[in-house]
Amino acid sequence: MAVRARVEGDGAAPGAGPPLRRPWPAVAGTVALYLACSLALHHRLLPQLTTATAGWTSSDSHQFVWWMGWLPWSLGHGANPLYTTYLHFPLGVNGMWNTPVPVLAVLFAPVTLTAGPVAAYDVAMVLGPVASGLALALALRVLIERWWPRAAAGLLYGFSPFVVAHTSVGHLNLVWAVLPPVLIWVVHALLVAPEPRPWRTGALAGLAFAVQTGVYTQTVALCAVVLVVVAVVLAVRFPARVPARVGVVLRAAVACVGVYAVLCAYPLYLLLAGPGRPRSEIREPATTNADAANLLVPTSLTKFQTRLAPLAAQLHTHSGEQGGYVGIALLAVVVVAVVAVRRARLVAVVGLAAWVLSLGVSLVVLGRDTGVALPWHPMEGVPLVGEIETMRFQVVVALCVAVVVGLWCDHLADMPRRALALVATGVAMLTWLPADEQVATPAVPPAFFAAGAPGLTGADVVETYPRTTGVWRGGARPMLWQVASGFAYRTTGGYFIGSDAEHDLLLEAPVTAYQQGAVDVAGGAPPPPVGADAAARAELRALGVTAVVVVPEGADVSAVLDWTRRASGVAGERVDDVCVFRLPPP
Repeated sequence: MAVRARVEGDGAAPGAGPPLRRPWPAVAGTVALYLACSLALHHRLLPQLTTATAGWTSSDSHQFVWWMGWLPWSLGHGANPLYTTYLHFPLGVNGMWNTPVPVLAVLFAPVTLTAGPVAAYDVAMVLGPVASGLALALALRVLIERWWPRAAAGLLYGFSPFVVAHTSVGHLNLVWAVLPPVLIWVVHALLVAPEPRPWRTGALAGLAFAVQTGVYTQTVALCAVVLVVVAVVLAVRFPARVPARVGVVLRAAVACVGVYAVLCAYPLYLLLAGPGRPRSEIREPATTNADAANLLVPTSLTKFQTRLAPLAAQLHTHSGEQGGYVGIALLAVVVVAVVAVRRARLVAVVGLAAWVLSLGVSLVVLGRDTGVALPWHPMEGVPLVGEIETMRFQVVVALCVAVVVGLWCDHLADMPRRALALVATGVAMLTWLPADEQVATPAVPPAFFAAGAPGLTGADVVETYPRTTGVWRGGARPMLWQVASGFAYRTTGGYFIGSDAEHDLLLEAPVTAYQQGAVDVAGGAPPPPVGADAAARAELRALGVTAVVVVPEGADVSAVLDWTRRASGVAGERVDDVCVFRLPPP
């Protein structure tokens, strides 16, 4: 994220070759390369784009699928795209505290409307690394004139361990890591360019932050922190320039905040004061600490393992959040580049600062919390900013490594004897090559829902068995069923972040008496006592439930069906591959 001043007059970087006069063929070739790499990464997914989702988990991916389908459906039916009562009825879900990805939902709406939301989600997952890598290659124009070093940096960033890790768990909002590269242009325009246009730059930055809000709000907060870090680093390095730049930065900040506030007024209201927002801390800060050992310890998602690889089993949290691997080879390249290329030094400093921030509130090494307090500790109590999952600062670490490598490659291009250094750098880059570990998880709804949930309408509120949970493998299947039905009904369930009158924090809809009875009897417990059925039925009616749908999924659910008959007061009927119990009026 460091910057350089261009040579006045010709705008060329020191030592750079002649400006590329026809960049579009190079850009097109780069996009084709990135796309080929992403298709290879997702080769198991490609034959089943409409019947499976990317990643070994399913709850997060099914949640994304739901929101990808919700936005075009809501706009077509006059519903609120950012707040919905189709989940967690009657209270509803505040989308801004979840993952509605409205920008991506709009971008891929043609796929949703033709091939379905599962296909839209999968296509977006495939294109995410391509967009992220291209964003960096384009943003580096202010630092590097030659295209090929920029393309190499974009390739490294777009398929970095961070992006690959989040691809493995279906985190669509993090695979589209486009905003961090934009910060390179913002910093250069405000703090380095000899004739900045602060109002214009600030307005465009506000637009970029607004777009990112429509992908993932946490990245907005993360990037704002990084901008502050970069400003501090530059101020320390060039203190004499501070007085001349203060006014520029302030004007740009006013424009940025103004544009952002206008474009994101309603999303900000939902985020800060809207209904259904959580009223307590979402997660314990220490759970989001990155493991310091991950810097050198690769996970199974990296193809070329080292002798340290067995230690990956001891790393803090799961592999989907272990995206901080740099490795000895690329660290060596970074060190050499820092020594040889002055412009790489500030980038490395920012990368180091981002790595320290990613470690969170205390130092964790191989899964053991040492108790050593780190710089992020005072930030945990700051509203909104304190909700950042600090391990996700690793995206900036990956960005800085990629930029340093790009600067180093550009430097090598001017050296007469460069072949050996280029080969060594290429070998180091290969240490980030992803392993063939990306999988696809089946996402085929029961025939009843695929047929549009016949007999149910938008006036119906449905309780499903099994219920929606946050269990990573299969917990959010009922959300997939609902979107597959074309939102034919509302549901009391849901996997989301929110609250209600009794709970300051909810990560899924509270368990009803009916659901608890169903879970118990399914596990072999005796049927609920006499009178429990009437209480369960009264609770369902109080929630507005008009029907209960039991989905056998090939299991013996006879005990659940018996309990459902008692709780609903009706015999129910078989419709396709589910059993529907329509509650009689009170």
